[in-house]
Amino acid sequence: MKVLLTSTDNPYTTRIGGKHIHLLLLERGLKRLDVDVATLYYKSSGIVELAKKGIMLPFSAKQQFKRKIDMKINYLATHLPSTGVDVIHAHDVLSMLAVQRAPQRKVLTLHGYFARENVEFIKNQNDRDNVYPFLFETEAKGMKNAAHIVTVDQRLKDYVLSEFGYSPEKVTVLYNAVDTDTFRPVSKEEQAAIKEKTRFRRDDFIVLVPRRLVEKNGVIYAARAMKQVTGENVKLLIAGDGPERQKILAEAGSDPRIKLLGTVPHDEVAPYYMMADLVLIPSATTHGIQEATSLAMLEGMSCGKAVICSAIGGMREVIQHMKNGVLVKEKEPEEIAKAIRQLMEGPSLMADLGRIAREYVLKNHSYLAHAQKVLAIYQAVLER
Repeated sequence: MKVLLTSTDNPYTTRIGGKHIHLLLLERGLKRLDVDVATLYYKSSGIVELAKKGIMLPFSAKQQFKRKIDMKINYLATHLPSTGVDVIHAHDVLSMLAVQRAPQRKVLTLHGYFARENVEFIKNQNDRDNVYPFLFETEAKGMKNAAHIVTVDQRLKDYVLSEFGYSPEKVTVLYNAVDTDTFRPVSKEEQAAIKEKTRFRRDDFIVLVPRRLVEKNGVIYAARAMKQVTGENVKLLIAGDGPERQKILAEAGSDPRIKLLGTVPHDEVAPYYMMADLVLIPSATTHGIQEATSLAMLEGMSCGKAVICSAIGGMREVIQHMKNGVLVKEKEPEEIAKAIRQLMEGPSLMADLGRIAREYVLKNHSYLAHAQKVLAIYQAVLER
């Protein structure tokens, strides 16, 4: 079987989100299963060149979105291989629209809410109201071409069924996968050595927040929670950058225990998980959107760490409270602080949560197991 993976994101040039890592892991897993994999990802140079020539001067937000969307679709459509592919697997609605005329059966993975997420950063309400119907229609057209849809959490599946009337038997929930070889547990001695190498003390209690600094990731609530956690040896490490940086710095104030590391490339982040004592994912609902299955959550679990997550979106579907992790109310620094203190005071509980988390990830979220499930969908689509 030969499969084409396609997306308007290019994981070979950008690796800052779960979708990018998902694409790379899926490709690796399918190849290990002897699937012939080809890839077609968007290259952004076209938009840059047109902008330099002054062509990208839209009169409205809607025109701006339309031009960018058309450019991405046209790029992928013109680079689509004409033969030799059995299944096309698109990873967003725009890449699905780009391959709509191809004769092969098509699978679509939805990593989020296309229309809702694209209007999230439009500040002007009139522009939001103008753009949203166009994006929603684009989303609907993309789904229409899929023989099967994969969603990364149940909430997203419910959205597909309720908003677009897609057949339930043609939608499968597959939570994100993780590289269980790279993200692995280490011994206490290895953990201590990594702490010392990164200029922390062996007895420092490190809470890792591996999150981009955007509103939906709720990092500011982690900074607020630290005001209610005592102890000079407690350190909050924030691995990520983004538009919320100044707000978080202002919240942290002069507290030397809060460290903003800036952007940490994904291929360098594993040691931070390994030296952490627990991992905190304080995601927040923004504009009605909740995060799907957090890759950072899964990577922490894969490293055998106790994770504290907001009880929203895909996290609530993966974490069983006090069994393989801890769930807290979103946007509640007091709840976060309470959970941190509970784990600090209960090292055996923290160890048990981390051990069970690792076992859970190996069984349900390893990239190879995920690839096997995806391959089964390809086979079923071809048989239909």
